[in-house]
Amino acid sequence: MKIALDAMGSDAAPTSEVEGSIAALEREGDLEIVLIGDKKALGPFRKDIEKAKRISIVESRQVIGMHESPSEVLRTKTDSSIAEGMVLLKQSKADAFVSAGNTGAVAAFSIFTLGRIKGIERPALGAIFPTPKGQVLTLDVGANVDPKPIHLVRYAVMGRIMVERVYHVNEPRVGLLNVGHEEGKGDKLSQEAFNLLSSAPIKFVGNIEGSDVFRDVADVIVTDGFTGNIMLKFGEGMGAAVLNILKETAKRYRWRSWFSKKVFKDFIEGLNYEKAGGAILLGVDKPVIVSHGRSTPRAIKNALRLASFAVREGVVDAIKNELGN
Repeated sequence: MKIALDAMGSDAAPTSEVEGSIAALEREGDLEIVLIGDKKALGPFRKDIEKAKRISIVESRQVIGMHESPSEVLRTKTDSSIAEGMVLLKQSKADAFVSAGNTGAVAAFSIFTLGRIKGIERPALGAIFPTPKGQVLTLDVGANVDPKPIHLVRYAVMGRIMVERVYHVNEPRVGLLNVGHEEGKGDKLSQEAFNLLSSAPIKFVGNIEGSDVFRDVADVIVTDGFTGNIMLKFGEGMGAAVLNILKETAKRYRWRSWFSKKVFKDFIEGLNYEKAGGAILLGVDKPVIVSHGRSTPRAIKNALRLASFAVREGVVDAIKNELGN
């Protein structure tokens, strides 16, 4: 399996990407990684890359900044690391693509170069949130801020397939994020989506509120990209805040030693964004993973791992088979 990785994407590029790649190779023996980026920037890491053996480099001459417009870079940054990665994917020279760069640019180049799966008008970003018994996949978390009700139905089916394939959950429960549990709650989008989801080929559990997200009441949550992105950023901030509060409390009551115990390590691990690695862009023709801009080597390693799971479990092909006919 070969995964293309945008070496210029993260805030700490290319350090996080190179170190994360090496860590991923140590874990997965059949994995090859193609680093796409500026050869000069990658120069200081050449010995480490050569030592790893299963890493190759494809040069790109442009870098897309985090605040650049997706529509603009489609025209002006065709030699960027993101653009080159999509070309490799399109030409089947890689099986998946991972980037911690500009999310809008990744989505735009994915749609422009790879194309949408037949039957999918708007791709969606799916992110994993921790729950007491595992995880919940939430989509969309930022690809489409103004969807139609039918798009949420497509998100639900794609999310169901993702959770079945990657996390091996039988008959995943799908919930619609809303302002109340009762049918008829919410705006027009939510009300119409509820009716469509009720007859969709999924195990629909109805409306769920924000307080339900972490309570293991659903395996898949669907919402619009505007709400989902706020939810994602809030979750990241809340996780960091909880950890800081715990640390300050430990100092005050002198029970820092408890942080070395497994129960606290497991708790802290569940709140760490690095564990998930990134969000998967569902609805395009190949597996694409978008990681956080501040991704560490560990986050990059886990993003590569998520990409490999998506390839091995045939997530994209399963979506094509169900929705592309």
